[in-house]
Amino acid sequence: MRIIPSSRAARRLIGTAALAIATAFAVPSLSNAEVNAEAAKSPGGIRLSWQDFAKDPAKVASLRKAVAVMKSRNSADHTSAVYRTSWEYWANIHGYFGPDSPFGTVAENTQGLPQQYLVYFKGIQDTTPPDQVAKDVWANCQHGTPWFFAWHRLYLLYFEKQLQAASGDPTLRLPYWDYSNPAQLAMPAAFIDKTYVDGSGKTQPNPLYEARRAPGWLTGKATLNGSSTNINSALKLKQFTAYQNYIEGRVHGYVHCTVGVTCPVVDMGSVPYSSNDPVFWSHHANIDRMWSCWSNIGGHQNPDTDAFLNQPYSFVDTNGKEFTVTVRDLFNGTIVDYKYEQETNCARGAGETLVASAGSTVALAAAAVKAADQPPNPLPPNGAPNGPATESLLAEPQPLNAPSQPLALTQAKTKVKITMPQGGEKARLQAFALAPQNAAATETHLILEGISYKAHPGTMFDVFLENSKDPKKRVQVGTISFFSLSGAAVAKHAEHQAPKTDDFDVTDALREVAGGKASLSDVTVSFEATTGREGTGEKPTMNADAGLTIQKISLMVQPAQ
Repeated sequence: MRIIPSSRAARRLIGTAALAIATAFAVPSLSNAEVNAEAAKSPGGIRLSWQDFAKDPAKVASLRKAVAVMKSRNSADHTSAVYRTSWEYWANIHGYFGPDSPFGTVAENTQGLPQQYLVYFKGIQDTTPPDQVAKDVWANCQHGTPWFFAWHRLYLLYFEKQLQAASGDPTLRLPYWDYSNPAQLAMPAAFIDKTYVDGSGKTQPNPLYEARRAPGWLTGKATLNGSSTNINSALKLKQFTAYQNYIEGRVHGYVHCTVGVTCPVVDMGSVPYSSNDPVFWSHHANIDRMWSCWSNIGGHQNPDTDAFLNQPYSFVDTNGKEFTVTVRDLFNGTIVDYKYEQETNCARGAGETLVASAGSTVALAAAAVKAADQPPNPLPPNGAPNGPATESLLAEPQPLNAPSQPLALTQAKTKVKITMPQGGEKARLQAFALAPQNAAATETHLILEGISYKAHPGTMFDVFLENSKDPKKRVQVGTISFFSLSGAAVAKHAEHQAPKTDDFDVTDALREVAGGKASLSDVTVSFEATTGREGTGEKPTMNADAGLTIQKISLMVQPAQ
């Protein structure tokens, strides 16, 4: 593993008091070199889905031990090497509340929140980096930058080594919560209970439990919404930036806001606190797996510019020593020592694979393209436009509808009617959009531009397409989430605000809404506030004064990816 020593870290000396604390908190520990050597000997550095990880009680026990040991170190001297291997310290590497934090203080993040959410912040205090090392490595999470995937991969990699050292188990790997699989939408059971029975039959506090999650998770009633965790359409995206933005802004933010009571409330709904929840790590392991899945599709290429690859980030090793690596190290075979159990088949669809030969044009097979349970309705073949005509008309993406007016989302349900073209070239576009899948190689996307707000909306919004004349014909096409900050903290960390544009692939949904017809006079887009949690009967609490606005809504037809 190539490590660039930090000059600031090299100047620091650990005093005798810190060494004494290190002895007091001593647990079986391995150096980074030893961890790598032992992992190389082990039969496969594989990160498993939780459902397979949990089949081995020894693996679950090892994870629980690691988390408990790291949490026990939270009380160590904050300038000590031991504290740098604590749970709190590693959570703070993602983000923290405090006057020196780019995320702002607790007071700034609770400003303007409804009263019922303030209880989730009880006991959480502002903190200050205790030394230069903490100043270097804390609050470095990357959101809304080109390095969202890369930074979090590094973060998980070095956190995993902390788990291995704390447990004394060099084979321990982070399991991932496989919620892109519609059979795994419930939170893994080991995270839910306050206590568990250990190998000796004793009841112990469960270190994987977090009391600040939304109540539905604590009772085991809540599940995620399968439509909001379906990434089939995203995997078709050819450009790295488009795919990364989709995953970050959609499924990543959705899970954060759903496991927490809402965004921007702690625990998981708050950027600077979310990594305190043990389920954060299994969530992000799945997000990291999604990057691997996309990278393994033929024709997909990660950035290779020096500006991207030479970006440095600092962490601390299992001895509490600061070091710096670059993004390039993720690609040169020196530090990534694991694979995912499923990293070539993230899409839904029986037996489908997304791996294609290098350099080929990748298109998902029909069963994988369809959103689960949403097959398109066939149209008469004589109404289908031909391929060459498609290429001629769609040299560039074309809008189906006339420019829309700005839409303010001030109610729990807001609908807007999109008028469809009835003649000329625009009518031909509609024919392409509604043609059977195999007859016209086109896609239709719902584009929401200029999403902005003055105060956090306090809820997410499910987005539906509806047949205006028959509202029962409706399909959920996605969820808008706001994994962000509130109050004064928004201005201090603007990149965590809602994305300016959201893009939903509605190819199949529009055909289903049409109900087999070759044309539509109009279609309705419905925005409905949601907690994101299924099975709880909860009603979302919306901030009507948020000033949430969408400047432009478009249905765009384009050649299929």
